[in-house]
Amino acid sequence: MQQNKPRILITAEIDNSLLEKLTAKGFEVEVLNFIKTTTKQSLSLRQQIKNIPEKKVTVIFTSSKAVEAVDSILQNKKTGWNIYCVGKATKNLITQLFPGSTILGFANYATELAKEIINDNKADEVYFFCGNKRRNDLPDLLKENNIGLHEIEVYETVIYQHEVKKNFDAVIFFSPSAVEGFFAVNTIIQSTVFFAIGKTTADAIKKFSGNKIILSDTPGKKELIEEVAGYFTK
Repeated sequence: MQQNKPRILITAEIDNSLLEKLTAKGFEVEVLNFIKTTTKQSLSLRQQIKNIPEKKVTVIFTSSKAVEAVDSILQNKKTGWNIYCVGKATKNLITQLFPGSTILGFANYATELAKEIINDNKADEVYFFCGNKRRNDLPDLLKENNIGLHEIEVYETVIYQHEVKKNFDAVIFFSPSAVEGFFAVNTIIQSTVFFAIGKTTADAIKKFSGNKIILSDTPGKKELIEEVAGYFTK
């Protein structure tokens, strides 16, 4: 249902600079946050993380939220970690916040990253900083290949369920958790197009709808917003 002013629903907060890429084209855009992430702050967690930089270890980040959570606990304490990460935004943030560390590997998806870690054969054990909604793909693959895994949950994702009473031409999802919150209380018209930040999020949408799903060539908020803008201005 393509219109002169497409109606777009974004299901998580984004930077104003990205939002303006859509509003500048005259799109009607609403932002409704279906998830909220908070950093865990227990004393035992803080001590556990602060002890890790004293070792030369291999660590994994699959989200920028985990990077931000660990940085808030370390408070500029230098690290000499070897790091594997998922996503360009995560990689850029690691470079900024942990300049003393080395990025050994990078992938667009957690499963691809796990395979890279296994093929590199550089680590017998790894520390995985994650959230409470993390998927099993990466941990299961590492364990199956006898790589010791220390999971450290550093942030929590809370899912919100907002009832949406309007019809939209497109709905943008940046995570499977937002998909879960959205479809818990909403149905969608057949003409609505879904935009998903990656394959995992797309797979989550497919559990609830057979509508068209579009992914950007490279997973990332900027890339997905550009995909949306291009789709409606062809």
